[in-house]
Amino acid sequence: MENVQETKAKRKSPVLLIVVLTAVLVIGAGAVSAFFLFNKSPKVKYLLAETKTFTQVGDLFEERYKNEVDWLNVQKAKPVETTYDLSAEWDDPSAGYDMVEMQRILNNTIFSMTQVKDPVEKEWEMNFRGKFGSVSSEFVTLYFTPEKMMAALPFTDKLLFFMDEDFGKMMRETDAFYEGPEKLGLSRLFEEQFSMDGEFQKYVKEEYMEYLYHELPEDAFTSEKEEIDVFGKKMKTEKVNMNLSEEQVKSLLVDLFKKARDDEKLKALLKEQIAFSTMTDDVSDQKLTELIGDFEDSMDEAIKEVNGWHIPNGIESTIWHKSNSIVKREFAMSIGETQGEIATLKFEGVQLLEKTGQKWDYSFTGTDPQMQEEKIVNFKGDLTWKDGKSDDTITINAEDVSITYKGKEELNGKDRTFNREIAVADEGFSPKLVWSGKAAHEKDSMKADHEFTIIDPSEAISTSDIYFRLKQEGKIVKKVEMPDESKNAVNIGKMNSDEMDDLGEELAREFEKWVTELMGDLQSELENF
Repeated sequence: MENVQETKAKRKSPVLLIVVLTAVLVIGAGAVSAFFLFNKSPKVKYLLAETKTFTQVGDLFEERYKNEVDWLNVQKAKPVETTYDLSAEWDDPSAGYDMVEMQRILNNTIFSMTQVKDPVEKEWEMNFRGKFGSVSSEFVTLYFTPEKMMAALPFTDKLLFFMDEDFGKMMRETDAFYEGPEKLGLSRLFEEQFSMDGEFQKYVKEEYMEYLYHELPEDAFTSEKEEIDVFGKKMKTEKVNMNLSEEQVKSLLVDLFKKARDDEKLKALLKEQIAFSTMTDDVSDQKLTELIGDFEDSMDEAIKEVNGWHIPNGIESTIWHKSNSIVKREFAMSIGETQGEIATLKFEGVQLLEKTGQKWDYSFTGTDPQMQEEKIVNFKGDLTWKDGKSDDTITINAEDVSITYKGKEELNGKDRTFNREIAVADEGFSPKLVWSGKAAHEKDSMKADHEFTIIDPSEAISTSDIYFRLKQEGKIVKKVEMPDESKNAVNIGKMNSDEMDDLGEELAREFEKWVTELMGDLQSELENF
């Protein structure tokens, strides 16, 4: 019975994916197509306003954080070295002897990671190390290319590596029952498509946005001029309604499921995304075939079931926009498998997206078909950005729980200072995370200092006495310094199980000796404090 339920859950998930995908596209994730420019029907006005508003949000973010966005783009085009140093400071005068020892250890410990990544030559070095007082130690240095992975360990002069194509064989030597992928998928580390981007996203935007444009019935849309109040301002807007009847919603979903089921390119791209999500080149061809089969079965199941769904009021969506920027919206939809199990979702609110600030106030109301009670979530925001300074507040209120974000920033040329706080209030539980610091971004380098602390008034010992610090530095370099593979390189991907056992025993002895010496150094360092 459990397996049957599990199978059903797996098969329903692609249906949810398509429904969510549809909603995202309708609400503006798609690109503006050429036909929008020549057709100003109510339907086009609705979709154009959604699309333009979505783009506007992205543009406002990129403008505010242009320095950071530019640095991200540098890392996509040139080899960059980035170093992270994590440390802490604990100062509690009332701490006992044991806590004093802990404070000394914490205050004198630094964990560091340095990476050098070349997106063009597709080489990547990652070094992990630590420092306690004057004692420094390397932990491991990893090297990646699309074809191989290498590891340099501090307790041996051997350079261990394996080819990606030998990953499956290597795993079977350590586990006779291994049935995973033949390749680890190292090439994925150098792909921007690693997170639902690239060709998949482009195809879905273009193919399904245009599909929805043509399939949405013209008579479901109406528009009229209307003056409304937005945060105390009278505003002349265009009101556009989209009212899809129950029959129209069902027809649209059935056609969408059929299109997705028969879309060979979509299924091929989904295969790639499954591989990306597991960072493997092949989850195994058989497994991928099974997953796509499940996807097709889910579409068939949805096509059969959708006509039995109850959507009593269809979809009712209204937007008010000024110059294609949405300033108010209302949305409502009820759906259930039976008339007695109807779940309802409503959201409504207003928003202003201006260069000097953005404000919104939305309420989400959901009716639970089991409990027959409404649950309301309120989502408010007030962001200001003027003369390089910001003062932001965002709140989420749901029943007895409240989450508040407050942030202040100041940008002076390439230098940004900031203080950000996230507070949670839930009856007697009210912790607050404080993140403050400064950052400087140049064309070829960046530096940032971050400080984190947690404040909880309910704690007997205030955690505000503990500060975690993260120091970050980045700079453009000429290249990644890859190791010399002609010296002591050991290909563990070609070893049999006996050879791997012998190597493991040798490394274990060297590791034990290294740890013993390191612990002795650390003990001596601690005694000198």
